Amino acid sequence: MKKVAAFIVLVMVGFSAFSQFSLSGDVLIRSEYRHGYRELPMPEEEAAVFVGQRSRLILDFNTDRVTTKVSFQDVRVWGQDVQRVQRPALDLHEAWVQLALTDSLFVRAGRQEIRFENQRFFGINDWIFPGQKHDALTLRHIGRRGELQAGAAFNQSAMFLFGTDYRIHNYKSLNYIHYRTRLGDNITLSLMGVADGFQHPTNPELLYVRGTWIPTLEIRSGKLTFNINPAFQHGRTNIGTEINAWYLNTSVTARFNPEVTSMLGVEIFSGNNALEPDAIENGFDFLYGAAHSFLGYMDYFTRMPHDALGAGLISPHLRSEFRFTPRTRLDLDLHLFFLQNNFVHQGNAINKFLGTEIDAKFYYSFNDITQLAFGYSAMFGTESMEIIKGGRNEEFAHWAFVMLRFRPRFL
Repeated sequence: MKKVAAFIVLVMVGFSAFSQFSLSGDVLIRSEYRHGYRELPMPEEEAAVFVGQRSRLILDFNTDRVTTKVSFQDVRVWGQDVQRVQRPALDLHEAWVQLALTDSLFVRAGRQEIRFENQRFFGINDWIFPGQKHDALTLRHIGRRGELQAGAAFNQSAMFLFGTDYRIHNYKSLNYIHYRTRLGDNITLSLMGVADGFQHPTNPELLYVRGTWIPTLEIRSGKLTFNINPAFQHGRTNIGTEINAWYLNTSVTARFNPEVTSMLGVEIFSGNNALEPDAIENGFDFLYGAAHSFLGYMDYFTRMPHDALGAGLISPHLRSEFRFTPRTRLDLDLHLFFLQNNFVHQGNAINKFLGTEIDAKFYYSFNDITQLAFGYSAMFGTESMEIIKGGRNEEFAHWAFVMLRFRPRFL
């Protein structure tokens, strides 16, 4: 084993002589207290307490016109394995190679993270321990007026001899194109189109394709930043239902000074009208984006349209950030939740107001590679929230966490 380790070190040193090689890590340890996380608690239910850990080893290699990244990770809950019993748990988070075809055109192939803008539709989902990645081929062109990106993926569960049957709960095909440009010194526009295909549950030859169109406009004026992000969805769901859905996220952010920033906004997901049901799916799905950072830290609505039982959602929110020192930060958020459309329970449409969530997070950075974070959230649900999410709204729903993150660079 020592000889193997020595050989690896020698190879790394050899690479470093002719290229740029780095070896880094990312260790995230988070302890959580859950009593009302994701759903309202029942009177007899006890709080959950656990410690989760994600450990990553990241290798980056860069030489003339070639860039490569490989990231291994281990995800676990403390105590999940029997002591003195070895269970393989290493996972491949990223493994891609990127070729610079010209100074402005790049192609990347392999398992990779894909993110755009605020990560609402494509994000790395760094809060959840496994993260999110795609096995894809991507293209990037950087021009004078803007940046164009495109990607494609085709998934299979094994190296079959015949056919392309794919029964894993995931997209079978994915295609997207994204363009971002500046319309002036203070205006940025991005346009994105996504087509993801899902195999018919019993017929592998039939593919249901869903289309999503996403424009985003950002305008900066002095200390204010205005953002408007509508989206439209059509095509078919993974079971073949016709889709006609829409989405809107609009906000204004005020940077009062370098220490204080506040954002007032609203996020809307279209939904189905249970008083006038039809055969069309009006619930909007935000694809492969980040979930935790948008609709409250308690994650009541991270799987739309399912989490609102198809009725859609309206969420006004106020988010504020306070930087006391270069190493400390406090985030305070307020979220309100309403159904976007009618939901019927026991023959009657329920009240659309679901509840209020309050979130607080405090960050302290020991240095450039070590950060400690604390968080506390409370959900004040209504009877309608009880109907949509289960549990009892009379029970106090709250959640807390302590998180340590360490990101060293070894070489």
